[in-house]
Amino acid sequence: MIVGLVLAELAVLAAGFVLRQPYLGAVVAAGLVFVILAYRSPGFAWLLVWLAAPFSVERMIPGGHALYLPAEPMIALALIAWIARVKVSEPMRLPRSRLHAPLAVLAGITLLSVVLGGHVALGVKAWIVGAGYVSFAYLYCCLTQSKAPRAERWIPWVVGAGAFWGVYGTCRVTLEGFSYHGAYGVARPFFTEHGAYAAYLAMILPLAVLLTLARRGSARILYGGASLLMTLGVLSSLTRAAWVSLAIVIPPTVGLWLWRQRSLKPVAWIAGLAALAFVALAGAGAGSLISRHAWSVAAESDPSNLERLNRWAAAIEMARDRPWLGVGFGAYEETYPEYRRKTIVTELAYQRMSPHSEPMRLLSETGVPGFLAACWFVGIAFLVGFRAFRRSPERDAALLSLALVAALGTYVVHSVFRTYIDLEKIHVPFWATLGLLAALGRRVDGTMRAGARAESAIGAAPRS
Repeated sequence: MIVGLVLAELAVLAAGFVLRQPYLGAVVAAGLVFVILAYRSPGFAWLLVWLAAPFSVERMIPGGHALYLPAEPMIALALIAWIARVKVSEPMRLPRSRLHAPLAVLAGITLLSVVLGGHVALGVKAWIVGAGYVSFAYLYCCLTQSKAPRAERWIPWVVGAGAFWGVYGTCRVTLEGFSYHGAYGVARPFFTEHGAYAAYLAMILPLAVLLTLARRGSARILYGGASLLMTLGVLSSLTRAAWVSLAIVIPPTVGLWLWRQRSLKPVAWIAGLAALAFVALAGAGAGSLISRHAWSVAAESDPSNLERLNRWAAAIEMARDRPWLGVGFGAYEETYPEYRRKTIVTELAYQRMSPHSEPMRLLSETGVPGFLAACWFVGIAFLVGFRAFRRSPERDAALLSLALVAALGTYVVHSVFRTYIDLEKIHVPFWATLGLLAALGRRVDGTMRAGARAESAIGAAPRS
């Protein structure tokens, strides 16, 4: 079999050179290797997609469609390989979770808004792409990550990837000189703008912080360093929404973990990391810039703030006109010119942009039912996560549950000021967070049921 695979790879590469398409031949050969890898080791293939997703760049393919390479082809190939693993005689069964019902309702409302909206082709494409990410990240994690060794095996890789991107963004901005323009392109060419970059780091940072508090020795130093690097990346990006999300989420997250551990000793590590981050940025000459940018959050003259009001007003008008199903999933940007107001005019008013708010996007594109279904889904996810944190007898499972709740919290706060569910680089961490919450919730429920059965058996045993 190995000899046959090697010969097939060589044949594909040779065909590429014969057809004068060596790059295409190499891509097809790599795809074949990845399919085999995904079939033999799904977990490793999943990790490769996670690591490759931030590096992906948008490319236009024949037909005028955009594709993020290499992440989206890898996801498609991984799904094909995983489906091939399912035996006909042993159909795959989706484990129970409180998250499934709201997700199914949200997906149904979204699809209905597409079918009855004015931009069916655009909406169907967006829905199919979203379904692919949900299948890859949410369903896979929900199905496979309920056992502790599996769920925690990928943690160093995820935190390490976050630390790498923290270094990349910080070094890039430092070398170019701190400025608003440089911060906007903090992680180009991979992250096209600073918001997605900061959102990605903000979702990983709580996990690194909690590991810094929980681990000892060299592990604590490594996770502390990763936390520092990600903090520097978020601060260097000048993304105010990310700052607000971390300011709201990190303190209670740390407080809850210290409450569970009944110890305040690790607080010194967090204080030290925060001090190092601000000293490093001040030494690089970014202190005054960050301070001015932070105060502009509520500035009435800030063009970004004014344009958000424009976009939100248009979204509200769309929801008023079509309260039941909105203008159609993915159709806000196409519909916005019809609802553009002239009361507040900025240089951004005529640009093609999202509503800059996930709640406003849901209201305008899927109507009130879609918005309520999304609130139901996210609310259940928080409840499942907090329940897993409080009731899990395993320390690492409790830590991971709290980190996932915090990651989701940063996204929720951040999404009030920006839409990220339509950005592919946020899809994987967002849906993986929800899938892991479902898996951990199921683990805790199973442990509690096993304990209840054991107690019942002890109570029913005959006494001598």
